Amino acid sequence: MGPALAKGIERLSAISFQMNSFSPQNSHHILISEYLRRVISFLDKLSLFPDGYPLFSFAKMIGREIDADVYRACPQLDTLRNVYMKAICYSYLEVCELIDQGVDDAIQNADLHEPVLKFFERGGAFTVRKGELEVGDVAYPLMYWRTRVIPVQDISDNSLDLIDCNGLEG
Repeated sequence: MGPALAKGIERLSAISFQMNSFSPQNSHHILISEYLRRVISFLDKLSLFPDGYPLFSFAKMIGREIDADVYRACPQLDTLRNVYMKAICYSYLEVCELIDQGVDDAIQNADLHEPVLKFFERGGAFTVRKGELEVGDVAYPLMYWRTRVIPVQDISDNSLDLIDCNGLEG
């Protein structure tokens, strides 16, 4: 196991994925928006078109295979029932493994999952229902997510803390 994968497993293992403790924060919307923006940018750069949602296998998108042991490397994910959140975590582990293998596309997109990881670390959770990604009371339509123009969001901890403390919405 390489250092990037080890760090990724450590990071995911520290996240509490307990859905019953979910309390939506204003920063969650900033983080989801920034994740969508980064995914759109990644896919546009490589002219990739995944089926449907912004939840995909990074390795498959760039035509790489990942050893099945990578998906078993973080036992905490075995208990995660939300298949969409699990897919994002597996995609993140794929990036980490590919970074350790020296794959340029992974190295150049090392921060692709950073906003959604911060979202999870800050207690965020989402579901996908009726073609919408739902975060608390807000739904993001996934029918046209790929065509959205999303400005770069400041996802520094200081900025996110200010948004949550002051009730700002970015």
